[in-house]
Amino acid sequence: MTAPIQGRRPFAVWLIVLLLLAYGLLGPLLLVAGSGSIATITEVRRTGGAEPQWFHRYWWVVAYEFRAADGTQHGGHTRTLAYDTGPRGYAKVEPVLYLAAAPWLNVLRKEAGVHAGTVAVLGAALLILWLTRARQPQRGAAVPAAGKRTAGGRRSRASATSGAATAMTVEQSRRWLLGYRRHSRLYAWLFFAAVIPVVVLVIWLEVGELDEEVLGSVAFFIVVFLALALGSRRQTSAAWRAVVVDKQRTERGAGGTLVLQLERGERRTLRVSPPLFDYFAPGDAVFKLDGFEWPEKWSPDEGRRVCIACGGVVELAEPMSACPRCGAPLPAHEAMQALAPRA
Repeated sequence: MTAPIQGRRPFAVWLIVLLLLAYGLLGPLLLVAGSGSIATITEVRRTGGAEPQWFHRYWWVVAYEFRAADGTQHGGHTRTLAYDTGPRGYAKVEPVLYLAAAPWLNVLRKEAGVHAGTVAVLGAALLILWLTRARQPQRGAAVPAAGKRTAGGRRSRASATSGAATAMTVEQSRRWLLGYRRHSRLYAWLFFAAVIPVVVLVIWLEVGELDEEVLGSVAFFIVVFLALALGSRRQTSAAWRAVVVDKQRTERGAGGTLVLQLERGERRTLRVSPPLFDYFAPGDAVFKLDGFEWPEKWSPDEGRRVCIACGGVVELAEPMSACPRCGAPLPAHEAMQALAPRA
């Protein structure tokens, strides 16, 4: 049985994006595919203190109940800003839309369309995708002249003789590799710490108060998200040496899957892009460093290198100091070999 290795975007990023998309598109989706019913307003209550930035208005929770087509009763709620006299525009009964397969997904008919909140949520999802995108090669990337010495000493001789020359020295490469490893761990936990307050804020805005039920939901999210973060971090921090024993192309030219035989006999699969799929071949000895997502060949390829930070394949016509795809330095090959696990 083979164990999959994580793709380019961490699973936690896709999870957050999917949740934002589902939250933002719920109302428009119900307008198209939702079932209708009549809801009875059961409670209108104020939560929290006044919001000075909203001219001393208050958050109000409007709760309602309705019966689905099968006769079962369900509930829902919405939130709105209003003065201390209470929200206006809500009658004793209001039309409601719900998803027939999951009636707990519902919204008042008057709030089912596209509004400013929908645009903001979808914009946040697109921003996350844009920030985690695979950057295209940049024009005019700095390419030092062949044979030029860097400030730190000679460039990699082994890489130069194989045609895969880099402009970084072995010592510069080693310092950068170790620093990137430390920073990747720090950024991963900072991302985890930043997501939790956002989740608490969203839940508070949706429910209106932080009671025991809400705090329990937040605790459950923290446990699940922590498990996902630890699983993602475990894959990123894994360091191994392996041999490519097979590769399988996926449909529609979307790259493929490499089958790796690790030294201890374990087999793993690695989903890769089309350039990486063409770069690796069965029989190649490869290694992966702690803190990086992508492996590299043990023996340098003629005129090509893998950027182990972003997974791009870099054509090295001349010695280069950085990946033109993501801007990460291209370390000397022997520096990476020195940090790789021992055979």
